[in-house]
Amino acid sequence: MPRKAISACLRAAFCLILTAELIPFLFSGCSGPKYNITYDLGQGTFDGAKAAYRAGAQVTVYFDRIATDTDYYFYLDDAPIERGWDEKKGFVLTFTMPDHDAHLRVEARNSMINDNDTVITAGATLSFESFDGGGPEFDIEIEDPSVLEYRSERRYADRNHEMMTGSAYQVIFGFTGRKEGSTKFTISARSPIADNFDAVYLAEVDDALNVSLTELEIRDIEN
Repeated sequence: MPRKAISACLRAAFCLILTAELIPFLFSGCSGPKYNITYDLGQGTFDGAKAAYRAGAQVTVYFDRIATDTDYYFYLDDAPIERGWDEKKGFVLTFTMPDHDAHLRVEARNSMINDNDTVITAGATLSFESFDGGGPEFDIEIEDPSVLEYRSERRYADRNHEMMTGSAYQVIFGFTGRKEGSTKFTISARSPIADNFDAVYLAEVDDALNVSLTELEIRDIEN
């Protein structure tokens, strides 16, 4: 066989061997198990959020439910998440998915409240928007109150709200585990002039009484 033909055959054989070795390497990042991630306030609160990611994946989600005079802190399990900012999408949260199920939680604190005041700031919380003069009133019904208890508070966006008409505020529910287990609960919003709905959630309490919330359903209610 001519020398050029032998050289061409050797090059082709080398390329086939190299390709065979590279293919598993190139696709190794596309396989492997996914791990679940739960979100304070529900997955829909975070733009771009998915229910599960592969370990090592670079995750970016956005949080735009931002009230005035409120400071926000974000944690993946107990580790703080660095925050960026996007003018259109709000807070930008980027983190690496660990090799286990994880929980993204939010801490919100009104910056106008003194540190010595008792407020709902951490753990499993839900917040809803309303306003004076016809805004939604919120009620909660827990299926199994032996598993879960709650507190609620109202936070106004403006400290001079009593001097104003139609002042906006947040209704914040903070949840505490009473024993290990799970229960559903429903938060109902009723208003003569705004949207009415029932929001159904699942609360799961672990053996350390940590609470995680999952949004199950939101049903619109006709006025």
